[in-house]
Amino acid sequence: MTESSVSDLQAHFPPAGSPSGEAPPPYSTLPDGAAQSSPLVWRDNLCSPSPVPCAQTALKLSFMDFIPRMVKKRIVGKNEYEVFGSVLERANVWLEEHAGVQLVSCETITWFGASHREIFSDSSAFRKPPTTRFMRGIRFWYLTEVIPSPSHGRQSSQVVQCQTFLARPAETFTMLLTRINEILSSEPCTGRIVGIETVRMPLVDGEVRTEETFWKEHVGDTKLVTFAFRIYSVLCPMQGYESIGYQDFVPSRTNRNKENRGYELYADLMDRATRCIARQQGVRFTNLQTIGVKIKKNISSEERCSFTEHGRRTMNFLNVIRAYFVIQHNATASAPLVDSRLTYRTFSPMPVTYIAPNAPVKYEDVRALLERINHWLQLTGATLFSIETIPVRLPTDAQQSLGPEATFVPNLEGGSAAGKFLFHIRIYLTGDYIEPPNAVSLVLPQLTFAASY
Repeated sequence: MTESSVSDLQAHFPPAGSPSGEAPPPYSTLPDGAAQSSPLVWRDNLCSPSPVPCAQTALKLSFMDFIPRMVKKRIVGKNEYEVFGSVLERANVWLEEHAGVQLVSCETITWFGASHREIFSDSSAFRKPPTTRFMRGIRFWYLTEVIPSPSHGRQSSQVVQCQTFLARPAETFTMLLTRINEILSSEPCTGRIVGIETVRMPLVDGEVRTEETFWKEHVGDTKLVTFAFRIYSVLCPMQGYESIGYQDFVPSRTNRNKENRGYELYADLMDRATRCIARQQGVRFTNLQTIGVKIKKNISSEERCSFTEHGRRTMNFLNVIRAYFVIQHNATASAPLVDSRLTYRTFSPMPVTYIAPNAPVKYEDVRALLERINHWLQLTGATLFSIETIPVRLPTDAQQSLGPEATFVPNLEGGSAAGKFLFHIRIYLTGDYIEPPNAVSLVLPQLTFAASY
């Protein structure tokens, strides 16, 4: 692929007006062209990223959460919390103090509960009561050596940067993406882009706020939902500039799976995503994200950056895979490509205590879940590509039996309805690996219920 301007990022759409209840058409900003991809070389830091085989390099996957701190407590009115930028500053201080870690993914995480006192970032189970408090922070997924190597010495610290681009009224994702790339062409990132997200922004006092980290919502309220693109980059010298794009993979209605209302399962989407990504040239894929898309009759709602939630009115969603990529301009080095088939594994928190039907069930926390993930990575030698945290409502229709594999998500009382959620961890992998039987049991362990707490 030759160097192209921002205008070369063309959106390709099927005609609007899908049949009632059908999935919206896929959206793509991938440039035309396909070629065989070249091998990847593992990195020394995020300024030259590639996947990493954990077993061969004796690396351990870990995470660190940065939650907003209360900066002012008020007797009357709302307490004041750090803004998102302040949370990122603290995260960078932590990175400076832990220069030996190797970042894999940067995530914007939103936790929720009845009050800030019941929100613990390392929990796997959360609930949305009729009045829900939301807390937004940052999660770093990183790798450390199980046994530090003296030959590696002390690495230079990494600095993570974040830019958030909020959609304007009536702006579509096509328009938003074009505007972002126009900005990046004149004001490039001062580092290498390592992650891109589509983030739902809170509506506080009638205003959409990208820096808000603590807010509340009421079930039954009609509210405007607005999305933004958030770009994470790591500070380092750059040649030229990078523009961004993405490719959506939307479930088709094949009527093969009744539990999923006839829509394709997540594995079907991933198969299509793998084939598409393997054919691309001239782009560097950064990460994959599961996006909930509102289904609306006869309208491709996927292209809208905002929509209205009408309180308790029935709303249905589809989980879409969004694969993000960057294109490097005016640079001598070519973009590294994914050289083999992408796969994934979803690790779900398992119940650790059970007393009786309708009684509260405790689930393993993120740290216990991570132990299973690390054990699986060591047994299989699988190579990490990216990681995401996925909230899934329990139990709801297909998700009661299919869990995070379901792509049809019914929401009988609006997008912010009360309910219980589990946070699953989905890891995306590249390269060949062997999964022995004892490794499979780590992904779906046998349920064992305790008689009491």
